[in-house]
Amino acid sequence: MPKKYHIHPKVMPLNLNSLFKFKIERGENCINCGKCTKVCIYEAHKRGKDDPRKMADPNTVVCRNCFRCIQECPRGALEKSLDKDFLNIGGTYWKSDMFITLWKQAEDGKVPVTGAGYRGPFTGDGFDSMWTDMSEIVRPTRDGIHGREYISTSVELGRKLNHLSFDDKGQLLSRIHPTVDIPIPIIFDIPAENLSSNVKMALVRAAAELNTFVVLPVKEITPKIEKYINNIIVLITPEGIDKHQGLIKNARIVAIEYADDMEKKLPSLKAKIKKAGNALTIIRVEATEDVEGIVSGLAQNGAEIIHVVADYRGREIQKPAGCNFRLIKDIIRAVHLKLVDDRIRDEVTIISSGGIAMAEHVPKAMLCGADLTAIDLPLLIAVGARIYEEPEKILVLPDGLEKIPLKKVKQRIVNLMSAWHSQLLEVMGAMGIREARRLRGETGRAIFFEEIDNETFGKLFKQREIKNL
Repeated sequence: MPKKYHIHPKVMPLNLNSLFKFKIERGENCINCGKCTKVCIYEAHKRGKDDPRKMADPNTVVCRNCFRCIQECPRGALEKSLDKDFLNIGGTYWKSDMFITLWKQAEDGKVPVTGAGYRGPFTGDGFDSMWTDMSEIVRPTRDGIHGREYISTSVELGRKLNHLSFDDKGQLLSRIHPTVDIPIPIIFDIPAENLSSNVKMALVRAAAELNTFVVLPVKEITPKIEKYINNIIVLITPEGIDKHQGLIKNARIVAIEYADDMEKKLPSLKAKIKKAGNALTIIRVEATEDVEGIVSGLAQNGAEIIHVVADYRGREIQKPAGCNFRLIKDIIRAVHLKLVDDRIRDEVTIISSGGIAMAEHVPKAMLCGADLTAIDLPLLIAVGARIYEEPEKILVLPDGLEKIPLKKVKQRIVNLMSAWHSQLLEVMGAMGIREARRLRGETGRAIFFEEIDNETFGKLFKQREIKNL
């Protein structure tokens, strides 16, 4: 049995403008009794360094919103109010609370604890309308982060055979396709926004430390970055294959953007790549209206790995304004079921990206049918980026980020993945699943709001509609 995969987090605060939900204010009626320092386990309240007789300003960044200090203050001198930036950040998909959760996970690598409880809706759009079956959580020897039994989160990338052939003597006749294993079902997909060189290098080095991959356009692979070619997926155009034979020779995986007639050109493109080296080929396909047909055609023509890319909110791409669009949850399920109907699902690896915002989205995407996921914006939020959805997408990177030491930026990305890996183990342990590969397409272990809503109320409301007509 292989050794347990473990990510090593380190507490790594980022001395930039932090985002917080509530702002703590100390009133003039404070008597400096220090009661708040005793009841706050997160050390949001401390005495002043210069004058210990007086209380220092509250440290809102470390506050977990348990409101204990508010309740225990004998003079009612402490107040909390919603921060204005918290109210304005994000939008309909990237909600404000997500930013704080990702920020704190990147700070210490742990699953954040909040004391105010969850007051939100029971369901929502996309992954929020989906729940996992955690019936195994009641088992006394349940696994998880500190489980005694082995849980594998590794996944395999590459083309697989749907059957094996043997000769009369029992010798294997089938040609086994090369594959690549990674210990977590997550790769890094750098967004289109311009990033500073230290952030790019931090992403590359974090991918190397985690033994996963980062997707990089060929033009951004400098000699310094090329040292980590074993953990880089080279994104290249079909025309650039001949030009960059040396880089392809050392790469383990190469990615190509989908174009018209790619199904016909795919065998020759793969042959060119195989001529230079042994790299696997990923075809990146935008999640358009007919994406499942495109994926099926590519798979039938020998595609090894297909990357389905939705927009940053997990929506279909190239959809006219005002039209109904599918979300990444439904897109993945449609792609998966199409391949199952065509009897080729086990032969190809499917990567999904777009709208993967939280740790729980990874196992949910896999339950819908993906083999693994690719993330981008959570990595940038980990180093202080902020997203504003309306009226259009705006990504704001913090001032001074380019001056932050490379090791600190890298460690925050590693910390984020440590927290996500821990949550993946908890979900798998609670579901009684020992291998991440078994998550793929296991919709029977998930509950979808649309389905149970239709089963419970569908007939009732359908009869009402008929009567009204």
